[in-house]
Amino acid sequence: MAGESASGPERPQSEFIIRFRRNRNAMIGSIIVALVVAAALLAPWIVPYDVEKVNMLTVWEPPGEDFWFGADALGRDVFSRVIVGARVSLLVAVSVLAITLTVGTILGMCAAYFGGWVDTVIMRTVDIIFAFPELIFAILIAAMLGPGKLTVIIALSIVWWPGIARLTRSLVLSLKSELFVEAAIASGTPVHRIMRRHFLPNIIAPLIVRASIGVGFIIMAEATLSFLGIGVQEPEPTWGGMIRDGLSQLRTDPHLALYASLALGITMVGFNLLGDGLRDILDPRVRDR
Repeated sequence: MAGESASGPERPQSEFIIRFRRNRNAMIGSIIVALVVAAALLAPWIVPYDVEKVNMLTVWEPPGEDFWFGADALGRDVFSRVIVGARVSLLVAVSVLAITLTVGTILGMCAAYFGGWVDTVIMRTVDIIFAFPELIFAILIAAMLGPGKLTVIIALSIVWWPGIARLTRSLVLSLKSELFVEAAIASGTPVHRIMRRHFLPNIIAPLIVRASIGVGFIIMAEATLSFLGIGVQEPEPTWGGMIRDGLSQLRTDPHLALYASLALGITMVGFNLLGDGLRDILDPRVRDR
């Protein structure tokens, strides 16, 4: 009996690992994401050149032994800038996810639990934001606030939290009718404890899936804002900014935009594959087919 009880809590975790290893999308996506995250974290130690140092002697240097991805119009190493650009993209993505998951989850649970005017105010605000295309709305907000990393984080957080709030609300509404929730309410359990102990553990899996898929959109949106000149500014390297700077030399020096585009595309594919894999693993409707 002692052996069975000791192994009981580990069984769901073991089943998740087994399903994860058997899911091709999850494995490929996790490998790509792990490589991107490792490159971003180790960037200060693996980049061969200072990303902000201008060297007019190496302007338009083609890819070769000294500059693997070539050099840009200011003689800066493109490889170093691509690697450091991953840090910017992931920092923005993590910041936006932290804000939107916190705000969206809390507001979604409040809308579903309290209902009435609370639900009306929150959901009408969500509907207003959803009335605009996400990227267009983010561009509008960034243009009003002015360029910068903080602007990108604020703009993307504003347009992304409504999706989390709507998902959370629908999940909590289905949980409110469960007996364990009704028993907690009848026993006088405080609202914050019901949300933390009963709602949150039961909705965390769909939120993780939504977040993992959403990282790709956030990184793409950050690159778009930087490409348009209203995102992260020079001299800090960003993939969108590198693509923009390389467009003018696309015919003569395509490598200036090519490598940043590849890094952006591969990263988005990795997070999308990971999100699809997690959805297949965690969603019982898909998993049990």
